[in-house]
Amino acid sequence: MSEQDKQQDLLREREIESILEETHYLADQEKMEQTAQKYRAKPKMDEIFSNADKKPRLKNKNPLDEVDTANTIVGEKTAATMQASLMMDGSNEDVKTPEEAQAEAEKKAEEARKKAEQEAKEAAEKAEAEENKIVTLTPEYDENTSFSGEVLGEVDQFKDDETHIESINSIDIELEDEESEKQKNDEQSKYEQLFGIKNESGAKPPRKVVAKVPVYRPDEPREILNVKAGRFSEVVENEYEEYIRSKNPSVIAHVIRPEPKVEEEDEPEENEDTRSPQEKILSAVVGFFSKDESDDDDTPKEKTKPVEDYTGDDDEKSILYELNLNIKKLFVRSMISGIIAALSIILTVVTRLFPQAICSAISFAPAAYAILNFLLVGFSLFINRVAMLSGLTPLAKFKGNSDTAVAVGGVAALIQTVVSFFCIGDMDAFNINYYCVIVLLAFFANNFGKLLMVLRVKDNFKFISSKGQKYAAKIYNNESVANQMLSGTASEKTIIAYQHKTKFPSNFLKISYAPDPSEDLASKLAPITTIAAIIITLIYGIVKVSFADAINAFALMTAVAIPVSTLLAVNFPVRKLCKKLLSFGGMLSGYPSIKQFCDSTAIMIDANELFPADSIELEGIKTYEDYNVDESLLCGIAILKEAQNPIANAFDSVVAETKETLPEVESVLYEDEMGLVGWINSERILVGSRKLMEKYSVETPRIEYEEKYTSKGRQVTYLSRAGRLVAMFVTRYHADSELKSELQRAETNGISFLIRTTDYNITNDLIAELYNLFYRSIKVLPTGLGNVLKEAQGTVEESSRSYLITGGKVSSLARAVSGSVKIKHNISLAIVIQLIAVIIGILLAATLSLYAGVGVMGSLEVLIYALFWGLAAIVAPAIQKP
Repeated sequence: MSEQDKQQDLLREREIESILEETHYLADQEKMEQTAQKYRAKPKMDEIFSNADKKPRLKNKNPLDEVDTANTIVGEKTAATMQASLMMDGSNEDVKTPEEAQAEAEKKAEEARKKAEQEAKEAAEKAEAEENKIVTLTPEYDENTSFSGEVLGEVDQFKDDETHIESINSIDIELEDEESEKQKNDEQSKYEQLFGIKNESGAKPPRKVVAKVPVYRPDEPREILNVKAGRFSEVVENEYEEYIRSKNPSVIAHVIRPEPKVEEEDEPEENEDTRSPQEKILSAVVGFFSKDESDDDDTPKEKTKPVEDYTGDDDEKSILYELNLNIKKLFVRSMISGIIAALSIILTVVTRLFPQAICSAISFAPAAYAILNFLLVGFSLFINRVAMLSGLTPLAKFKGNSDTAVAVGGVAALIQTVVSFFCIGDMDAFNINYYCVIVLLAFFANNFGKLLMVLRVKDNFKFISSKGQKYAAKIYNNESVANQMLSGTASEKTIIAYQHKTKFPSNFLKISYAPDPSEDLASKLAPITTIAAIIITLIYGIVKVSFADAINAFALMTAVAIPVSTLLAVNFPVRKLCKKLLSFGGMLSGYPSIKQFCDSTAIMIDANELFPADSIELEGIKTYEDYNVDESLLCGIAILKEAQNPIANAFDSVVAETKETLPEVESVLYEDEMGLVGWINSERILVGSRKLMEKYSVETPRIEYEEKYTSKGRQVTYLSRAGRLVAMFVTRYHADSELKSELQRAETNGISFLIRTTDYNITNDLIAELYNLFYRSIKVLPTGLGNVLKEAQGTVEESSRSYLITGGKVSSLARAVSGSVKIKHNISLAIVIQLIAVIIGILLAATLSLYAGVGVMGSLEVLIYALFWGLAAIVAPAIQKP
């Protein structure tokens, strides 16, 4: 044989071996698929019927599981076919024809009819004999029955001299008045005991009306006593008298008490309204716009107990009532303030662009313009008088709040409009610049910002007061352990966020209404700008020697010192983030919540949260033993479930459907990067990698054989029992789409992820690949640190502060933490923009006013300046979405 022929033979042999190997592989694959199908959750499928006979055409069954009907006789059911069917089943029973069966049924019916007639005849004869029989009634007594020895006479006190029937179901009983004064006193006391009403007339008590005749009910069981009919024995008489004298006879429960006489009393006069006419007018106007009386302090109209904070379900209605009332009031104020601001802006633009046309058309246009500005400013200050008062009050202690700057500007605008009446001058031009337009715009922005805040509080309150388990997010406070957890990651700080169960979220309202950075900025900036405005006004008045121009300069300085959109720039993004977070099943109460989690660098996550039941697909089960395979697989499932291994989630529905009882696990231990070692019925159960099997001397298939199943992103997990390899699970892991996007967002904000797992398949590389994350942002914790994470997440508190509350989903926690990190930068940017606007505005206005006069700063220019910086403070942070 030549060398070429040998090579061809060798190639044929290799080809045959390859074909045989491929054939064995496909056979194993099919067998593994069938085994896995047994332990997969079967999809729900409704039976599909035709419209004709309503018979099922498609069933959720494997055709191989159908019963073999080869020996079944089909067709019309006759006596012959039925008899043949019984013979095939091994039965010797005879089958009768339909005619024979009908004749036998008629015969049985005739026999039953004759039997019924005979029984009816016998019953009639027996009844006739009983009718003619003489019956003597003899009383029956119990064994311990005693008899009285004599018959007493009639008892006088039980005679009814007069009976008045009140109704069909009632009887009136009137007692005779023949006893001494002592008896009268006894009757008086009985009357008071029965009716609770003192008889002051001294006469005989009125007739007692009872619902039914008194019934004797002894306090304790007594020996039965029988007496002769028609008489009361002495024993019965004494017992009945004792019952009537008792303090609480049962008849009291049925006494109909007479209605007491109602004395006519003068109705109390309503409280007189002692308010002054001015206060009544103010109350009427505010009540017209806010659907409430002059009480404009955002409290309920009813005299209800004030609720300081949410402490339980009893406070839910009160808090929702107050929130709805505040929303209505703020909405009305926002609408009115917005309309007033829009009118003022229109007047400012029109008078600036078309002054000559307006003055030529209206001879008194400048005066009308001054009057309109006065009315707009006055009405706006009246609508926002609560904000004015709360803003001006802290200035007495050189402090401020978010309302201080706009309140000072409102006072200055009102003074300017009043003074302008005396300085209008010629009617041919608009010579005065009214800066009230900035103040009116700021009132609208503040009211709208407060409205967004209350709407946020209401939406969050609905979430925390809803039913269901709540989870509170916290920062892990053990710095040394946190350093160990984050070692090897990209995080620089050791601030780790996690969540655990809580029974009640506390301090909700306190955290929701806590001050934000805009409040802190205003409290420090407003007093300074107010003093600066007063100083510049004094300097201007001294230099220019003009009182009216000094007032205009004061109005200008206070207007440019207002951070127009401070409340709006803070509450708008916070409201947007909270609304988005609620759709994920989470809740941030307010800015303190953002401050709590804005510096977080990592999140604790359990592997079961990364890979829930629908994220792990069981592709096949390769069995290596035929004896007690199902029992061994149940042992493996029990070990996985006891260790909280994510693979166990794939078997939960199967165990529930088959109602199999898992064996009791004696102990289980996870060995890092290898798998689980457990004991059941004194047998060692191993669930893990090839490395784990080799450690405990369990034979496994060749590595080349395993690699066939680990290709294409699949993982294998071995199961052994008592030192023998039982099965191999072939699984595929999938990323949760919602969680994937949130983890990527969190990673962008510099957050790492600490994973606890008991599944050796879940590694840094697997998570990084499936969730498209940087591998240094992930760390699968070793067993010791994983137990720390498990203990932290397993805590259940009676009450937790409502900084961040979720429904338990890790996606909501990741969204909230990453949102807090981003929005903190956005809010800081908005505050910086507003601060720059105020500083530049004051410097620019002071310089130009003192150098060229206040007239160079027109109201339209100042309006454009305020709108530019206000929009910048809102839009610039919104570019970077949290």
